[in-house]
Amino acid sequence: MGYAEVAVNSPVAQRRTFSYSIPPSIDLQAGQAVWVPFGPKVLQGVVFELTDYPAVEETKEVAGAIALHPVLLPVQIELARWISEHYLAPLFDAVALMLPPGFGRKLVTLFHSSPESCTSAVNSLTPEEKQLLNRLGKEGRVTQRAVEKALGRKKARMVLSQLLRKGLVTKSQELERVKVKPKVLPYVHLAVEAGVAQQEAKHLVGKAPRQAALLEFLASRRLPTPLEEAKREAHCAAITVKALEDKGLVFTEGVQVLRDPLLHRIFSPTMPPTLTAAQEAALYQIQASLRQTRKDGATVFLLYGVTGSGKTEVYLHALAEAVALGKRGIVLVPEIALTPQTIERFASRFPHRAAVLHSKLSLGEQFDEWQRIREGAFDVVIGPRGAVFAPQPDLGLIIIDEEHEWTYKQQEQSPRYHAREVALKLAELSGAVVVLGSATPDVESFYHAQSGRYELLQLPQRITRSGES
Repeated sequence: MGYAEVAVNSPVAQRRTFSYSIPPSIDLQAGQAVWVPFGPKVLQGVVFELTDYPAVEETKEVAGAIALHPVLLPVQIELARWISEHYLAPLFDAVALMLPPGFGRKLVTLFHSSPESCTSAVNSLTPEEKQLLNRLGKEGRVTQRAVEKALGRKKARMVLSQLLRKGLVTKSQELERVKVKPKVLPYVHLAVEAGVAQQEAKHLVGKAPRQAALLEFLASRRLPTPLEEAKREAHCAAITVKALEDKGLVFTEGVQVLRDPLLHRIFSPTMPPTLTAAQEAALYQIQASLRQTRKDGATVFLLYGVTGSGKTEVYLHALAEAVALGKRGIVLVPEIALTPQTIERFASRFPHRAAVLHSKLSLGEQFDEWQRIREGAFDVVIGPRGAVFAPQPDLGLIIIDEEHEWTYKQQEQSPRYHAREVALKLAELSGAVVVLGSATPDVESFYHAQSGRYELLQLPQRITRSGES
């Protein structure tokens, strides 16, 4: 029998994993999300390690796998361990930084009316208890949160406790609904050749003109069409589609639709400008480092350039070199600097291969971007501090623009990390190259550059050519 060390989504778990036995019916990998019993509850967890022996004598079994494939890359497992230890944060808090958007699901406490709620004991209840029983009779079940919202937390808990003690309500728990999932829209297809469809439309035009119109429209499109668009263009309803399905002329199926935050923006590919001598010198050193093979450790460059000296162009050339070598990159920018112009600059140099991740995207957009990044659909990921946790495979280059900015620190919630420190550790674990860019470097970064821990690259002069920054 095998065992799994699991980081559990519970504040009680703190900075450790828990041992679970793996039942023969479940095939697990490190990084996979699982359901595990934890006290009286069943909670989410992530497998950190598979072992032959447990860390404790008695273990419970993993209840089931949440998904077939791992949600964490091997390097992210090690990074989560480091964040937990370095910042004294609960292990699952560190894990949560890297999980798919909308992954977290909590247990919801529900209350139901029992058969005894119809007895004479109801007459002795308080007005609040009667009110809650009446609501349960109408709705069937009510969440504890809804009761607390209606009565206040203290009063709600007292009322629920009394009703439970009297056997007038029962209590259960279930996981809250999935917050986000792939967007699937119905598409309608021709089930016959376009010519056959047009012939059938001629036969139907007299007795079923809407069916004929839909067939004509689909025959002209040749490609599958969103169902709503087809109904709108053919001026028909769902019953028309159903009638054609029954005749074997069309069929509908669900098609996953990507929620792309850049879908409605057009980026014209741009040619890189000629670099200055200082830019060429800086780029040469970064390129040389990218070409070196390293399994661990990281080379860190501090690109110290005055405002307008062309640091961004060095970033873009370095990313192009990484991509040419079969690697990928992450670019961190301060939240305030993540402007449409910044996105356009990277997206136009890497058409359809640049992803954007930030908190202002809808949950669905974040979910789809995360999934596509994990699948290797993008050469470059751009975003504020949280983008350092993007599941970018084959990571070869991490760029942190304006590395001195205080917004790279997360101070609002656990773990209270600094994205620059996390990026340096990620690079150490993955063997990536790091470029820290600034016109006013952080004093610590500048000290490391002066002492030789980082390599100092300088762009001392401002470029007046249009478009450089």
